[in-house]
Amino acid sequence: MSAHQGFRWVLVLLASFVTATGLLEIAVGPALLPGSPEVPPTVDSNYRFFAGVWCALGIVMLRTARRPGDHAATLRAVFGAVFLGGLARGVSYIDAGAPHPVHAAFIGVELLLPPLMLLWYTRTHPAVPAGPLRGAGERL
Repeated sequence: MSAHQGFRWVLVLLASFVTATGLLEIAVGPALLPGSPEVPPTVDSNYRFFAGVWCALGIVMLRTARRPGDHAATLRAVFGAVFLGGLARGVSYIDAGAPHPVHAAFIGVELLLPPLMLLWYTRTHPAVPAGPLRGAGERL
């Protein structure tokens, strides 16, 4: 398997996980969280909204997986969004306290995996321009 194919397969696996967990969180809501916490309707609404955004990130990644070299800016944006989510979890950890250990572990995954995926992407797709807005063949 080539490095390009390996990247594509990992991207498909990650995208499938993100899409599936997003759909599950939309359907089940915060009851899916460890300890099945009771939350007010506003928190439930906000949780499901962000589950929709999470699901959308997975769909976008699935869409780019066929030809990742054509979607440099999109992949950078997705990796950046997940990294920013990890930073937000870190702020919550500092401000509100430690979450369930599973969610604390997500902070590490969200802060490490996106930069690693971006590094892998840039090494497997060296001809892709590094501009902030456009990838090869990508339309705005």
